[in-house]
Amino acid sequence: MTRTSPVGPPRGDDAPEELLRQACALVRLCGQDGLIAAVLLVVVGVGVIAQLAAVRPGVIQVVLLGVLVVAYAGSAGFVVRSRMTLVAALSTARGNTGSPLDPAVPWKPFALDTALDARVRDGELRRLLAAAHRCSELSWRAVVWGMVTAVSFVIWTMAMVAL
Repeated sequence: MTRTSPVGPPRGDDAPEELLRQACALVRLCGQDGLIAAVLLVVVGVGVIAQLAAVRPGVIQVVLLGVLVVAYAGSAGFVVRSRMTLVAALSTARGNTGSPLDPAVPWKPFALDTALDARVRDGELRRLLAAAHRCSELSWRAVVWGMVTAVSFVIWTMAMVAL
């Protein structure tokens, strides 16, 4: 399953503002996808705990629970990897441009009043855009695995009720 993104791949003639706009759009999608995956995981987690508190599972239910746990871990792993990818890219960009690594500190490149060299700026923006694409892909995979987890939970719940 692939997702189409609202922004296309970067072209060689993109203005810095356009690269930044594309990266910001992808980061917003990342956040939305991560939130959707997290909500799915919380709902499934609460449901599993409630089911286990109410009914003692048999052998078949334990095997199905194992499948559910693997899908849950996969989705959670993609959410974490997505966040780590984005944070690493931002800290690398801040480090490469001479800005403080603490995001609360105002960003003043190279601790000077001069602007960044256009070549350095464009290189950093392209790296940020690439990281945003990767983050978006990882967060989409988290949503897909969250849906697999939800479907597995429904099947597991039906097995708990039927057997």
